[in-house]
Amino acid sequence: MSQRPSRIGTRIADAVQESPVSASSSPAGQPTVGPAPTSPTPALPAPDSRPGASSAQSRIILLDVDGTLVAYATELPDSAVRAVRRARAAGHRVYVTTGRSRAEMPAQIWSIGLDGMIGGNGAYVEDRGEVLLHRHLSRDDCARIVGWLQARGLTFYLEANSGLYAPPSFPERARAAVRAYAVGKGREDAAALQVADVLPGLVLTEELTREDINKISFVLSAPEDLEAARRAFPELLVGSWGGRGHAALFGDLALPAANKVAAIELLLSRLGASPAEAVAFGDGAVDLEMLRYCGVGVAMGNAAPEVKAAADLVTDDVEDDGLAKAFVRLGLIEEF
Repeated sequence: MSQRPSRIGTRIADAVQESPVSASSSPAGQPTVGPAPTSPTPALPAPDSRPGASSAQSRIILLDVDGTLVAYATELPDSAVRAVRRARAAGHRVYVTTGRSRAEMPAQIWSIGLDGMIGGNGAYVEDRGEVLLHRHLSRDDCARIVGWLQARGLTFYLEANSGLYAPPSFPERARAAVRAYAVGKGREDAAALQVADVLPGLVLTEELTREDINKISFVLSAPEDLEAARRAFPELLVGSWGGRGHAALFGDLALPAANKVAAIELLLSRLGASPAEAVAFGDGAVDLEMLRYCGVGVAMGNAAPEVKAAADLVTDDVEDDGLAKAFVRLGLIEEF
């Protein structure tokens, strides 16, 4: 693991298949390190002393999912499961902070014992079963986007907390992109994958105008599709995503106010905590601002170069127990 020159303390003053949940429901979850590091480990900032703030021992741990908590072959490392459970047993609170919608969070992930989630890259915030925020596209927005994608000949799927929805032709038209995505994530079975293997529970329907959509993902036919989407929808946030190497295979559209940092601010306010008490982990460009905003930002060994450059600590690859090793190195747990 490596570390860039510490900026802790000076920066803090600057910045599926599961059923959906309601405000009264709760998630399904209940609650030997390698060689000693050769570089100094960033100290966790002193916690906020305001009345109602988190205790001196408690930290708010924020984990990206794909490439951070979950390995590229979509496997959940045993070391990560143990680390999360031990961190919660030590009094820390653990949340996933992901581009996934609630419907894309399977029971396997909830069962490791999460306190909640930030989903849709900030469009959805849940804390111990209570929904604090759910920003979604309007029915009119959804209709305009679907119409534009269809006119441009691009296939797509809709992401809602209630499920994933796509036109009947999506499995065939998206198969090549899904397999390329799986190759980038290191899956050995990529050549045989079907869309249903990667997006289980996908609902195929002609009814594609809805009012509960967090974001819409579409298969890119060329990089120009992204710029065309930005021109067509200047009021929306247009992003892209892919696999290892972060090559863009898909584009997505969401509300511009949906971002991880704004959602983290809301969550921390609810918890009576400050950014100094938060520790963020990520691997992609979408995680950059989150790592800069929190008291400590940790980049995975498989992270994009710009993410590593922005982090306080660079840990090992997600597939080499990188998450658990960083938990130990930061003193969040004693061992995994």
